[in-house]
Amino acid sequence: MSSFDVLVVGGGNGGQGAALRTAKAGKRTALVDQGDVGGLCALRGCNPKKVMVRASEVLDEVRRASVHGITTGDVTIDWSRVVDRLHTFTDPIPGQVEDSLKKAGVTRVRGTAKFTGPDRVDVGGRELTADAIVIATGSYPRRLDIPGGELMATSDAIFDVRVPPQRMVIVGAGVVGLEFGFVFARLGTEVSIVEANDAPLGGELDADFMAPILAYAENIGVRWVWNRQVKAVRRDGAGFAVELGDRTIDCDYVLNAVGRAPNIEALDLARAGVKAGPKGITVDDYLCSPDNPRVYAAGDAHGAWQLSPVASYEGRVISRNILKPRSAKVDYTALPRAVFTTPPIASVGISEAEAKRRGIAVDAVTNDMTGWKVHAILGDELARCKTIVERATGKILGAQLCAPSAGDTIHVFALAMRAGMTSEQLHDLVYAYPTATSALASAFTRY
Repeated sequence: MSSFDVLVVGGGNGGQGAALRTAKAGKRTALVDQGDVGGLCALRGCNPKKVMVRASEVLDEVRRASVHGITTGDVTIDWSRVVDRLHTFTDPIPGQVEDSLKKAGVTRVRGTAKFTGPDRVDVGGRELTADAIVIATGSYPRRLDIPGGELMATSDAIFDVRVPPQRMVIVGAGVVGLEFGFVFARLGTEVSIVEANDAPLGGELDADFMAPILAYAENIGVRWVWNRQVKAVRRDGAGFAVELGDRTIDCDYVLNAVGRAPNIEALDLARAGVKAGPKGITVDDYLCSPDNPRVYAAGDAHGAWQLSPVASYEGRVISRNILKPRSAKVDYTALPRAVFTTPPIASVGISEAEAKRRGIAVDAVTNDMTGWKVHAILGDELARCKTIVERATGKILGAQLCAPSAGDTIHVFALAMRAGMTSEQLHDLVYAYPTATSALASAFTRY
């Protein structure tokens, strides 16, 4: 049996955030992971995806270079080289993280952890005990329990595709579905996105804001199939047939993008007295299990927000609470989110629809900024903004953007919301011009 002050299960963003900080603070810390450390974002998520997205963005920009008086001729892309490039970012990660853990004094344990009691786990026959145990095991692609469900590729596998398919069906219009839908449509793939309801991104953004974005996607080759569930997937010659009940879509590649499930089944949480729900482990505002104060959870293991920056933030919060019990609460106020379509979609705060559900009187303004001077000069094909402001106070409750700059400029709204600024105060700031951010000064006025 080995004893530690802190035992972290999972080597992704959340686990690293907790382990490195507690070890550097002098706590005897161990990290358990059965495979490569680094996490979903670095290995099979944000970073490699952004390499693909950026390649499709550049392809689009070059094809539209004539707007700026530039003649390019025919433009092609070697997708296999793009895949090679993404590996230059992902392949070194496990070694780099292992080195960081070693330098910080973290004991590395390889294997799968299973609770044997409230303060201990078994890893391949070795029992480890700790005063604090952090669960940061991440998530895995949720499988569809349908005939032929095993024939569907997941977001983990799509990074190995070296030749874009001619026809692709994506099941799910969430973040993953939209991002890869835009990427492969830009490459010339016929993309069909099938969604069980009629709302992309889980209905998080307002329909009036999203409608032109969906129409834009159709123009570049995305076909939307709303209010349909996949009944079965079967092989059809060299390709696949996706059966929807009232129709069948033939394709060469099927991507399962219906979401991710918390990777907690192997932990045997009951042995630790820890409760969990459909989204993952139940935690309080300190990211601690209410049923076992020794156990914390970060990232997708509890699933409040399946975002890698949030997992990193939660790892930091947990480390503070381990070093000084119950000293730091999580605060998800003004959490910026970005969907890396082309152009990207970004948001913060609540939607107009959510404000109405909560009974909050708001002034909501939607603007098509495509023709505004800044975006017209840049040659942006699509630029939109929606702001949601509390009528009684003038405080900003939410913002939704779609423009090439959206992933960066959304932080202006996030910072303003964290600071409690009103729309008038944000409007009165002096912005460098002509920048994409300067256009946001007029985002609260209807044009």
